[in-house]
Amino acid sequence: MKVSLNWLHELVAFDAAPGALAERLTFAGLEVEAVAESGTDLREIVAAEVLAISPHPRADRLRLCDVADGRQTVRVVCGAANFAVGDKVPLARPGAVLAGGVRIKPAVLRGEKSDGMLCAADELGVSDDHQGLMLLPPETPPGTPLAEIVGPADHVLTIEVTPNRPDCMSMIGIAREVAALYGSRLQRPAAPLPEPLPAPDAAFQVAVEDAADCPRYMAWRLADVAVRPSPWRLQRRLFQAGIRPINNVVDITNYVMLESGQPLHAFDQSLLHGGQIRVRRARAGETLVTLDDVPRKLTPDMLVIADAERPVALAGIMGGAGSGIQDATRAVVLESACFQSGLIRRASRALGLTSEATARFERGVDALQTDWAARRAVSLMIQLAGARLAAAPADVFLLEPKSRKIECRFDRLRQRLGLDISDDAMTAIFEALELQVPARGRKSCTVSVPPFRPDLEGEADLLEEVARLHGLDKLPAPPASAQSSATRESHARAMAVMRLRAGLTGMGLTEIMNYSFTGSRLLDLCDGSCPEKRVPIPNPVSADHGWLRNSLLPQMVETLGQNRARQVQDAAFFEIGRVFFVPDAAAAAGHAVDRPPAGPAAAAALPAAEMDVLAVGLMGAAGRPPLDQRRPVADEEAWLWLKGILENLCRMMKFDLPGAGRGPFHAAALRLAPAEEAPSGFDWPNRAAFAPGRGFAVLLDGRPIGRAGLIRPGLRQEWRIHEPLAAAELAVAPLLARLEAVCAPRTPPVYPAVQRDLAMRVPLALTHARILEVIEKLAPPELTDVKLFDIFQGKQIGAGYKSLAYALTYRSGSKTLTDEDVNAMHNLILEGLRRELQAEIRIG
Repeated sequence: MKVSLNWLHELVAFDAAPGALAERLTFAGLEVEAVAESGTDLREIVAAEVLAISPHPRADRLRLCDVADGRQTVRVVCGAANFAVGDKVPLARPGAVLAGGVRIKPAVLRGEKSDGMLCAADELGVSDDHQGLMLLPPETPPGTPLAEIVGPADHVLTIEVTPNRPDCMSMIGIAREVAALYGSRLQRPAAPLPEPLPAPDAAFQVAVEDAADCPRYMAWRLADVAVRPSPWRLQRRLFQAGIRPINNVVDITNYVMLESGQPLHAFDQSLLHGGQIRVRRARAGETLVTLDDVPRKLTPDMLVIADAERPVALAGIMGGAGSGIQDATRAVVLESACFQSGLIRRASRALGLTSEATARFERGVDALQTDWAARRAVSLMIQLAGARLAAAPADVFLLEPKSRKIECRFDRLRQRLGLDISDDAMTAIFEALELQVPARGRKSCTVSVPPFRPDLEGEADLLEEVARLHGLDKLPAPPASAQSSATRESHARAMAVMRLRAGLTGMGLTEIMNYSFTGSRLLDLCDGSCPEKRVPIPNPVSADHGWLRNSLLPQMVETLGQNRARQVQDAAFFEIGRVFFVPDAAAAAGHAVDRPPAGPAAAAALPAAEMDVLAVGLMGAAGRPPLDQRRPVADEEAWLWLKGILENLCRMMKFDLPGAGRGPFHAAALRLAPAEEAPSGFDWPNRAAFAPGRGFAVLLDGRPIGRAGLIRPGLRQEWRIHEPLAAAELAVAPLLARLEAVCAPRTPPVYPAVQRDLAMRVPLALTHARILEVIEKLAPPELTDVKLFDIFQGKQIGAGYKSLAYALTYRSGSKTLTDEDVNAMHNLILEGLRRELQAEIRIG
């Protein structure tokens, strides 16, 4: 909302500099975004009469003009051609400063002296018109200061009006706020009409099909209208508000809209068929060419103004080209109405069409203001367009706004605000805002809320009114205090997540963060099989942000792809974030839900459960030393890097892995199972993101906590990545479960260790995890470590077989082990491997 201070001074008396007023309004809740000077100070710019025009002897496009400025006759060189002898035009005398900051001096143009400059409207800051000189009214006496014609120098405030304050979308609304802030009184403009009003005309009918769509519709008919340019003062105010002047009739409707907040529209009565106006929904297949000459396809959920045959305007948005005001218009139908705000908003969004009227209707228009705004516009048309009121207005008022009353407890407001403010001061603030106080007691009062303040619904809103009018900057600062609502469990969890982040960063990974919402296309690329498990976002800002993410993996792959597109070859990322999913599906998948909805009512209000998830992504030679970067990355290598990160993560989280450092924790073993061997009911998202045979279920104590593996080639190709991408996604809560566990104290080893090597020939299908499982079952307490150090395949081993070599370490905490002791333990393990796995021991 742009506010002219000169206009504002006409509505309310106050004494404040533009900057001070802007600060006061901002602290009152109306944020002023900018304060700009408008136009020039207009000193030394006067009206001048053109006495003679002659061609410039040395320039075809210039003319020599003799003009009378009220004091003398001067010669001016001018390049415009839209004026003639006898016209009145603005003359900038030497010393005048134009709107662009140019100071006028006597000059010689192509050998001819010019004592001043004849000005166009844009050079004076009156409008953006530069097609010729600004032509002043013919009756203007020469020498009249231009400030008397267009108004003095001005300042314009740009105010950000929140959607819940439709009353501040008008000069009167802003003036009401200023009056309350400075203890002044709002002076509404006069709207005199000839009395008595003409009789109604039964031949002209107005019908409203649905009262909910249009609670009130008024139609005023005017005759003998003379369409011509508006006075320059009115044009300047429209220009300051960002509206292009058109003609006096249209300009008056826009002027009154800016003044009152009530949009108006004028029809050429001769272009309305059947002598009637119908407010109805559009019919299927109807079209309308709007005033911007664009054909619009209408739908039945759009409200239109129609005559007896066709739509003539989009209600609350824009008029139709076939019924607009023309230069030849002599009879006008003036519309002043109140439409349902939601209906106008949806139609505007559907058509991609908005206007100043739409900005007000979609916030809400006061139906009681409709009559005054129409009377004000009719009064101006009689004054500026020579119009005559042809008949009494047609007023269809179907739904009157309901009155609202709010009880205000004085002590309650004082307590909540921390202010020592009197009861009289509170009621004075309400009355200054034109909130009536019909009843007042010793401890409270009743406040009657007018329809133009739909934002006031309860006592808390009245508290806000008192606070902002008293001055938010004057509220006492509360004493410094701090309260923590965090429980011991939540604090421990936060610290555990911090340690998790620190550990992943210590492994060389970089943390990334993505938005919690994404698009269906990205989700479908990773897994489009179960869209019903996703949570949609109502009214998304764009199609790319229409869903809450149910997994971090799609955005992890996208982030790796975007880095590759920016020539980043190697990357190791992790993200810890929240995902959202349908609770029933999550329960079937065995998810660890942090905050499921509490009861049916909560589930209906927020049909989504939440969970914290960790995602890891590797691209390129991220796991190699700097001197070994050029060799292509193999699938096995990328997978082993990811597997190593998971193993280190489990060590850090105090989960013991078989063969990865034996310790006192054996209850919770992490296992990687091929996706096809996952437990029944395992339905972690994005199974389709992994390559066939390259995806694994991550199990903890036999319970699935996530997926890991290599991304399928088709998904990689979306970002033109040709080498392997390794990724994992794990639930955070199970990982943190044992972080605070304390290891049982053990005596440091003082006796030497003995190492035995073991090599065996086994089928290719036999996994390392199965071998470790057998060794774990047979191992004595003295077996402290098992490491795989060699894998060999070749002709010597035979087709379908491989050779695995292990190093087993034995150590006793009570004595030095002899060869006989170690041999007995080692042979027991060898026999078990032969018996349970049919392994052929090659070295033992």
